[in-house]
Amino acid sequence: MDDRSAASRPRRGPHRDPEAHAAVLAATRELVAELGYKGVTMDRIASRAGVARMTVYRWWPNKAAVITEAVADRLAPGPAPDTGDVREDALLWLRNLVRTLTLLGDPSVVTGALTERGEAGRADLRDLLKAHSEPASLLLRNGVARGGLPQDAPLEAIVDSWVGYVVYRTVFLGQEIADADLLDLVRLLPPAPGASGAGAG
Repeated sequence: MDDRSAASRPRRGPHRDPEAHAAVLAATRELVAELGYKGVTMDRIASRAGVARMTVYRWWPNKAAVITEAVADRLAPGPAPDTGDVREDALLWLRNLVRTLTLLGDPSVVTGALTERGEAGRADLRDLLKAHSEPASLLLRNGVARGGLPQDAPLEAIVDSWVGYVVYRTVFLGQEIADADLLDLVRLLPPAPGASGAGAG
């Protein structure tokens, strides 16, 4: 185990066996997919992974910490979409944000795992949303540079409104966001200079 990978893992208990560690994370992902966030317990994780319950507790304080680590690599944002069409790029980015917040089909997985860890988890959620906002800001700036959006478009307010909409619908209301909903958001973008209107298609 190199220093970088060791530093990225919770430092609880003695040195971890790499195979057991991988088994716990794999079992966690399987259980979340089968049972949803609320159905996962430390006992079930240990049983599925074939390790002792206390082994799991030595390495993680609670299921939120296990789940956060198990899905961490799936939460990182990708690069800003760059199709040459700012509205198509916006739609692609919105779809990716929805996929991230409904990881494994359940919006409670990501937000539950993060917020149940207290302030540290809430800080991680803020960092996650900020990281996903950066590609959105870039694609909008590209849209302005290419003439697809007016120079005075309120780019940061647009990104904040997109993030707020997706978080509100998925996290607080537990609603599924359809592609038609995302298209409606994209259609709210200000039209290109000289255009009477714009839409995503």
